[in-house]
Amino acid sequence: MYPWLLPDIFEYNLPMYDLMIMVGIFVMLAYVAHRLEKKDGYTRKQTNRLLLLLVLSLGVALFSSWFVDGIFHSIKEGELTFGSITFIGGLVGGVLAFLLFLKYFYKEENKDVKTIMNTIITGVVIAHAFGRMGCFFAGCCYGIPTDSFLGVVFPSGDAAAAFPGIAIYPTQLFEALFLFVLFAVLNKVNIFRTIEVEVYLVAYGVWRFLIEFIRGDDRGELFGFFSTQYNTFPTPSQYLSLLMIIGGVYLLIKRKQAKQTIAE
Repeated sequence: MYPWLLPDIFEYNLPMYDLMIMVGIFVMLAYVAHRLEKKDGYTRKQTNRLLLLLVLSLGVALFSSWFVDGIFHSIKEGELTFGSITFIGGLVGGVLAFLLFLKYFYKEENKDVKTIMNTIITGVVIAHAFGRMGCFFAGCCYGIPTDSFLGVVFPSGDAAAAFPGIAIYPTQLFEALFLFVLFAVLNKVNIFRTIEVEVYLVAYGVWRFLIEFIRGDDRGELFGFFSTQYNTFPTPSQYLSLLMIIGGVYLLIKRKQAKQTIAE
């Protein structure tokens, strides 16, 4: 809604989107460092090494986010179109990069990939929550027009250009709230401890699939089967969400089978 935090400080403007992304990354790194060292049993040196690999993976995630989103928009436009980013594309690229870095550049004897990934993915959730708040301030990732009391009129940003003077769903805030709640659940509910990755894949996959129906921004196209006034469905993010759900369910089934094998 208000993309600039301050109008001019030493001839530099600070976008609220950038600020919220930086806050999210800082909170994620602080959370991951604390959990790795205080709860997962890693030393300060091991934790710092893992954090370095995580930061490198964030760079890969940014490129992957840009590249995947460009593919979807290029399919829709019929020509190469790059410029925006998509979270799920970045998530896939970042996770794959981190797993590769972990395999080849982290050789500690107490390396437990599942424990590390449970911690990392919970950190990603809190970072994503702050990121979605940044989306709200920037006016991107917005919803479709609505007459409900939940509607928000954006004075600036992408949403204002698409729906000037029209109340739309603040889907950014809906998702931020969901992610903050999901973070609290993954971090505090004991029954989900050790299966954070699986729970995240299913929970966020379902959430993202559903919220796509009230998203009003252009997210490209893959294989659409029906169209509405605002989008063609299923959207690319809905296809990726289905893959997340399937992956999460598969990991849960595999985990249950492993427990049964041990019990026998």
